[in-house]
Amino acid sequence: MTHRFSGPPRRSLAGLVALAFALAAACGDDNSGETESGDTAGEDTAEDPAFEHLVYLSPEDHLVRVSMALRGLRPSVAELDAVAADPEALPGIVDGYLNSPEFGRTIRDLHNESLLSRVDFAIPPAGFLPKGPIAGENIYDLNVSVMDAPLRLIEHVVLNDKPYSEIVTANYTVADGVVSTVWGLSYDGDGDSWEVTSWPDERGNAGILSDSWLFQRHSSTIANANRGRANMISRALLCQDFLSRDIEIDAGVNLADANEVADAVHNNQTCVSCHQTLDPLASFFSGYFPEVLPQIEQYPIDFYIGNLFFDVYGVNMRDPNYYGAAGESLGDVGSFIANDPRFSMCAVKRFYGYLHQVQLDEVPEETAYALQRGFIDSGLDAKALVRDIVLADAYRVSHAEVPEGEALPELPPGLGLKKLRPVQLSSFIKDLTGVEWRADVSEFGFGTIDMVEDGFVGFGVLAGGIDGFFVTQPTHTYNPTASLVLRTLAGDAANYAVEHDFTIPDGQKQERYLLTTIDLQDLSEAATRAQLVHLHARILGERVAADSREVDESLELYAAAYNDGGGLTNRAWTVVIAAMLQDIKVAFF
Repeated sequence: MTHRFSGPPRRSLAGLVALAFALAAACGDDNSGETESGDTAGEDTAEDPAFEHLVYLSPEDHLVRVSMALRGLRPSVAELDAVAADPEALPGIVDGYLNSPEFGRTIRDLHNESLLSRVDFAIPPAGFLPKGPIAGENIYDLNVSVMDAPLRLIEHVVLNDKPYSEIVTANYTVADGVVSTVWGLSYDGDGDSWEVTSWPDERGNAGILSDSWLFQRHSSTIANANRGRANMISRALLCQDFLSRDIEIDAGVNLADANEVADAVHNNQTCVSCHQTLDPLASFFSGYFPEVLPQIEQYPIDFYIGNLFFDVYGVNMRDPNYYGAAGESLGDVGSFIANDPRFSMCAVKRFYGYLHQVQLDEVPEETAYALQRGFIDSGLDAKALVRDIVLADAYRVSHAEVPEGEALPELPPGLGLKKLRPVQLSSFIKDLTGVEWRADVSEFGFGTIDMVEDGFVGFGVLAGGIDGFFVTQPTHTYNPTASLVLRTLAGDAANYAVEHDFTIPDGQKQERYLLTTIDLQDLSEAATRAQLVHLHARILGERVAADSREVDESLELYAAAYNDGGGLTNRAWTVVIAAMLQDIKVAFF
C-alpha cells in the first residue's frame, strides 16, 4: 500500500524546530508543565540561576518518560488515567515496571554499554556455529545467546532483588540450552529458558568474572598477559580506565622488543605508574585462554586452565594483587571489587548516565554521592537506585523557558528530552503493532536477524546504538539515519497493524492492536474522533479530548488520506498511525 504522507503532523514539525533551539519544546502539552521558580531539579541545582525557568513534565508525561526508559513501552491508558487523577500513584506504578521482564531487557542493554558484550555475531570473537547438539539453531540467535550470558546473569541479580555486588561474587551463573552446550554447563531447562547453573571447572564462580564469553570477547595475546582484560574490568566496574590516564610515554623504550617492554613495566618509572596496579590485577585472569576460534572448536569448549599463562605459556606475570591486597582466585578479586567504594560509585554513574543519557564524567558529583549513600544503605539494591533516579525532580525536567528577549541559559547535560534507543524502539513497536522487524537471510546461513538491535546486518548503529567493537558509545542526538530507521519501521508497522486489525470483526475489537474502539465501517466523525483519542493515548502517551487541537489535526490528516486514497478507510488509518509512530514524541520522550 502506497501513500503520499511523508512526515508527522504540523505540530510535530513545530516541536522538532523548537527542540533544535536548546530544548525549547515541551514533552507534554503546552499547559502541562510548571514554571514556578521555587521548583528545582535537585539539591545541587537549587541556587543555580540556570534553573530559574525550568518547566517540569506533568505527572502523566513523567510516567511516559519513566515507562519508556525502563521498559520501552507506553503506559497503559488506565495507568495514565490513574496518575492524572492522583500523581501519588506514580511511584507504585514504577515499582511494577521494575519487576517486569521488559526492565530486565533494559538492564541487559545498560550493561552491554559498559561490558561491550555484544559484537558482530558472524565473525570472531563471535561466530559460533550451529553444530553438534545445537546444529539446528539459527546462527544469529545462537551467538546472541552466547554474547548475552554475562548480561543475563546481571539481569538475574537485579530482577531477583539480590545485592548488586553479586554480579562479581555470585557462586552461580545462568545459561540457556545454547550456552550450556557451548561451554559444557549442566542444564535442566527446555532449551530456551535461562536457568541457574555453575561452572564445572576449577575457576570457581565469581559472577561475570567467571564467564568464558566475557574473556573471549575481550581477548588477550600471550605478550599482553591479560592487561587489556584487566583494564576492561577496571573500566566497566570501577570506572577507572588506565588508558585514559595522562601519561607521557618514554620514547626511549623500544615497544617492538618484548624483553625491553617487560623490563620497562617493572623498572621504568613512567610505565610503573600504571603497571604496578594493572599487571597484578591481570594475573587474576591467568587461567583464561588468550582466545579461541569458535568456528573450528567442538562443543563444549574448554576455555579455562588454572594458571595457564604462568605454567603453560611461561609468562613472567606478577603475583595476583588488587591495589595492594594479595589474593589468588577469581573469587578473591570479585570480593575485592564488591567491597571497593569505586564499585558502588561506578554503578551509580552508569545507571544515572544511561537513564539521563550523559557521559560518566557529566554525572553531577553531589548527586552521585547522594545516590551512592542511598544505594549502599539499601544493601546495593539496583531497583532502589533506579527508582531514586527516575522519581527525582531532575528526571522530570521538560525544558527551560525564559521571557522574550532573554537568552536561554545552557542547562547541564542530561536534563530534558531523552532520545529513543534502539532497544526501546524495538519494544515499543512490537507492543503496539505486533511487529518484530527481522530479516530472513537464511540464504547466507544467518537465519533471521533483529534489524533494529543488530549492528552487523541490521540498523542498530544507524538508529543510534552501538556494535560493541567499532562503535562503543550510543548517540543521544537525532540524525538523518535515525530518522530514516524510525520512518521506515513506522511505515511497515502501521501497514501490518492495520492489515491485521481489519481482519478482526467488530465484535472482537479487543483482539486488535490499535483500532480497538471503532467499528471498521463506521465513518462518523464522533467514532473517528473517539478512536483518535485512543491512538493519542496508546502511541503518543497523551490524554487529549475528542475536540482538542491534537485530535483536530489528526482528523484532518485522516480525512486527507481518505479522500486522496479513493475512500479507503484502511489506507486512512495506516497513514495516521504511520505518522504517529514517527512523531517527535516517539523519537524523544
